[in-house]
Amino acid sequence: MNIQKMVATGDGLFLQRYRPLFETLSLECEQLEYLPGDEPLRFPLLNKVARLLNKLIYVISPVQSGKHQKNKQTFITKSKRLEHSIYQLEYKPDFVLHIFSMYCPFWERFDIPYGMYLDYTMSLVHRNWKPWAPFANSQDFQAWKNCERLAYERAYHLFAMSDVVKSSLIVDYGIQPEKITVVGSFANRHTVYEGEKPFGTKQILFNGAEFERKGGEIVLAAFKYVKNIIPESRLVIIGKKLAVQQDGVDNPGRIGSLEEMRQLFLQTDLVVAPGLCDPFPSFIIEAMNYGIPSIVSTNDGMPEIVDNGLNGIVVDSLTPELLAEKIIYLLNDIPTLTAMSEQARQKVKTQLNRQKVAEKIMQVLSKD
Repeated sequence: MNIQKMVATGDGLFLQRYRPLFETLSLECEQLEYLPGDEPLRFPLLNKVARLLNKLIYVISPVQSGKHQKNKQTFITKSKRLEHSIYQLEYKPDFVLHIFSMYCPFWERFDIPYGMYLDYTMSLVHRNWKPWAPFANSQDFQAWKNCERLAYERAYHLFAMSDVVKSSLIVDYGIQPEKITVVGSFANRHTVYEGEKPFGTKQILFNGAEFERKGGEIVLAAFKYVKNIIPESRLVIIGKKLAVQQDGVDNPGRIGSLEEMRQLFLQTDLVVAPGLCDPFPSFIIEAMNYGIPSIVSTNDGMPEIVDNGLNGIVVDSLTPELLAEKIIYLLNDIPTLTAMSEQARQKVKTQLNRQKVAEKIMQVLSKD
C-alpha cells in the first residue's frame, strides 16, 4: 500500500496520548493529519459545551452517563459524523488509522482503507470490568457488539496492543488471525532514559487514578504488612487525592509536570500494579523506562509487559499477603532489583517503544 496521506482519528484525548506514535509514523508519509472524532472541526465551541454537559451528567449519575454514551445509536452516530468529517477534507486520505473502538471512522462509505489500534474490546470489558460497560440489558450489549464486529470486519487491518486483545478479536468477533498484528505500546510521555537508576529509597509507587480498578485496596492492605517488616518503607499514591490516612503513605494526587514525574520515578525502588482490570498500562512501561521493576497481576496485558522473574514479578493471586511478600523480597534485595532494572530498560529499548510499534504497523501497510 502506497501511503502518502494519512489521517489519525479517535477521541482527542487518545490522539494526544499517542501523538508520539503518529509523529513517528508521519516520517513514513508526506502528510499526517489529526481528526478528533469527538470534536468535529466545524463546531469546536458547540462540542466543548457538549463535553462539559457530559461531565456534569457523569458527576450527577455515572451509571446513567455511561448508558447514554454506550449504545448502538451512539456508536453509529459518532461513526457517521467522523466519516462526514473525513470526506470534508480537501484531499482524499490514502489511509486512516483509528484509535480504539468506541466508534469507527466509516459507516456507509468504504473506499478509503482504515486500520484500528486497540487496547481492549467491549467483550473483554463486559467480562472483566462492568463499570466500563453499563448497558441496560444483554440486548443493548449485543447491539453494540454487532457494531463493533462490523468495524473490525471492514477494517483493512487491526493492530492489537496485546495477545489478549488478539484472542478476543478471534474468539468473540470471528476475525481471522491473519488480519490482526500484535504491536504492543510505549511510554506515552517519556523519551528513553539513559541515566543512572539508584536503589535503596524503599519507596513504592502506585498509580491510583482509578483506585478500585487498579487494586488500591489490595495495595493499602499489603503495605501494612510491609511497613511492619520494613519501617522505613514509603508508599506514594499518585493519580488523584484520596481520603487515605495510613502510616507511611503519601498521596500527592495528580502529577502534572513531566519533570516532577521523572524525579518521582528516579526516587522509586518499586512500582506495584495489582490491577483487577488494566488493558495495557503505559504507566508500567514508563516505570520500566526508568529502570523500575514492577509487581503486576496476571490480568489483561500486564503479563505481556512484565516478564515474571526477569524484569519484575507477576503475582497469580491477588491477596495482600502475597503482594506484601513480593514487595518485601524485592526491597530487601538490591542486587535483584538492579538486575531487573537493567532488563526492564532493555525491553523498553528493544520492544516497548514508539519506533518499534510504528515499525510493526508500517511493515503491515507496506506489504501490498
